[in-house]
Amino acid sequence: MNHDVALLWKRPGGGTYRWFLNRNLPLRNDEGKIIKWYGILFDIDALKKTESALQTREQQLVGIIETIPSMLWALWPNGEPSHLSKRFLEYFGAPFEEFANRGWVRIIHPDDQEETGKLFARALETGELFNVINRWRRADGEYRWHHTMGEPLRDLDGKIIQWYGISVDVDDRKRAEETLRKNERELRTLIDVMPAYVGTALPDGTADFFSQRWLDYFGQTREEAMGWGWAYVIHPDDVDRVLANWQSGLVSGEPVEQELRCRRADGVYRWFLNRNLALRDDEGKIVKWYGILFDIDVLKKTESALQMREHELVGIIETIPSMLWSASPTGETTHLSQRFIEYFGASFEEIVNRGWETFIHPDDREETVKAFARAISSGQSYRAIHRLRRRDGEYLWHHSMGEPLRDPYEKIIQYYGLTVDIDDRKRAEDHLRDTGIKLAKASRLATVAELAASIAHELNQPLMSILANAQAAKRWLNAAQSNMTEVNSSIDRTIRDARAADETMRHIRALFKQESFVKKDVKIPDILQEVVRIVQEDPKKRAVPVECHFEESLPAILVDQIQIQQVFINLIVNAIEALEGQQVAPLVTLRAVVTDSDRMLVQVIDNGPGVHDPERIFDAFMTTKEKGMGIGLAVSRSIVEAHGGWLWAENNKADGATFNVALPLSHASPTTAQIQEYA
Repeated sequence: MNHDVALLWKRPGGGTYRWFLNRNLPLRNDEGKIIKWYGILFDIDALKKTESALQTREQQLVGIIETIPSMLWALWPNGEPSHLSKRFLEYFGAPFEEFANRGWVRIIHPDDQEETGKLFARALETGELFNVINRWRRADGEYRWHHTMGEPLRDLDGKIIQWYGISVDVDDRKRAEETLRKNERELRTLIDVMPAYVGTALPDGTADFFSQRWLDYFGQTREEAMGWGWAYVIHPDDVDRVLANWQSGLVSGEPVEQELRCRRADGVYRWFLNRNLALRDDEGKIVKWYGILFDIDVLKKTESALQMREHELVGIIETIPSMLWSASPTGETTHLSQRFIEYFGASFEEIVNRGWETFIHPDDREETVKAFARAISSGQSYRAIHRLRRRDGEYLWHHSMGEPLRDPYEKIIQYYGLTVDIDDRKRAEDHLRDTGIKLAKASRLATVAELAASIAHELNQPLMSILANAQAAKRWLNAAQSNMTEVNSSIDRTIRDARAADETMRHIRALFKQESFVKKDVKIPDILQEVVRIVQEDPKKRAVPVECHFEESLPAILVDQIQIQQVFINLIVNAIEALEGQQVAPLVTLRAVVTDSDRMLVQVIDNGPGVHDPERIFDAFMTTKEKGMGIGLAVSRSIVEAHGGWLWAENNKADGATFNVALPLSHASPTTAQIQEYA
């Protein structure tokens, strides 16, 4: 059999050792017996050194791949994995075989699979950069955000022979972005891509390798960047600090992480996050350093803007002349403005530990706590007016308000509130209320005389009728031939009008005593005709004709008949008196119609001069008559409203005014009504 062996041979004369390949071949006779051996030596020293260098280089590259604080992968041109880094397999807790045949799809979040698949397919089809940010399921089942980038490796003919990529865990950064979006709506976009730039260094810190991306980005040749040449791209203000931290890491062997500014090829400085990790041999000795740079320039600028914004917001909060506070969705206090703390004379921790409710006046505490608990449980606004104890022990009135802040999904993430000192206003309101009560008492006392005149006005009509009927009976008795039939009629009318006067007085007394009356169903035409008869008993009122226009079959209404009679007596008398001295022929018209299924409208219409202010004439003591008291219309409106109706006035398009009385029909009215306080 052939015999090949590699061995070191030393040249004669004390030369150096070189590698040779010794190959021996036997010569056999016709019977197959070895009769001689032939041998040859091949000089393979260069081949062995090349093989050793390749093994060393392979070890370096594997070290780079396995120590980079990210997950690296390689794919065949058809997209099937050819290599997955150790970090990759450990992170997902699965062997290499489970990622074959697009098995990697199962680790992607369901909401991200479609978009990731599209981007991956387009990259394979076009040979363009594969770049995606999505969520991957870790071995423990948790989904975390990753930034995955892949680029193709091509041969001399431009054909893709391999895809190489890196996946960086950006979950913390993504969560920071979400937090920033919630707190600052105007900052909608944060960093979504952070390219990685890789390099290695010897144990003494001198660089011995940089990726092509590094060299292209910073505009350095490989020779310029090697050793310590990479330091020339660092900002002058950062270089001393960065090199000092790097030297400290080299001495301690601990990982080095720091932020610095580096100059891009176009001369622009951008912020980067630098991470360096040492590779150790079996004895724990550092044999190589591996480093990576992440572009965080956008993040740094965002941090600066947020710090400035935070400073501005704190300034606004502390200068607002009120006390501001915030609470968690469950009601725990999360912030109190400086004014709040100074008002109570206690630290934030003391207020939280003691409970903010202990600073509320005991008489207001229960209602305030209920209102706050109701707002927290329902997610609604919080409102409370209560007294808060100041640091000197005095209680002052405050108005506290709170509103929930919600995220895009309508979930409450914080309550923000404002507490305003309203003590002066409350004291002014109390003083004003006391003053109003005193004025009301004085007004009621002053109104007694006016009401007395109004009562006389109400009694005047039945008393005048009694007088007229009594005089008529006397004339019939004193006549030459007494007519007892007429005398009896006059006496009956006198008795009737006396009873009407008595009923009026009884209802006036009830008005002052605020007694309740049982209503009854009445026909409005009967009431109005009786009112016209009573009014025209006065000779001065007979000259003005009163026409009645009623719809047929008007339904009954449920009212206190005496009170409603007094309303229409007042309205008709006012209409007649308004026509005095007019050039046109005076006329008063009464109309009654059903406006809908629940209401009846009664109108008193005259052709006089109209009213100056249709609303103010219903104010107490507001009158246009020379001798009027201004109480009749106010009392009339109160009576109508006590019956569940409305009384209003309006000027006609031609001449005169119309007074409208809307009353509920019998089936829409209550059985009893409380007489209101009209004064």
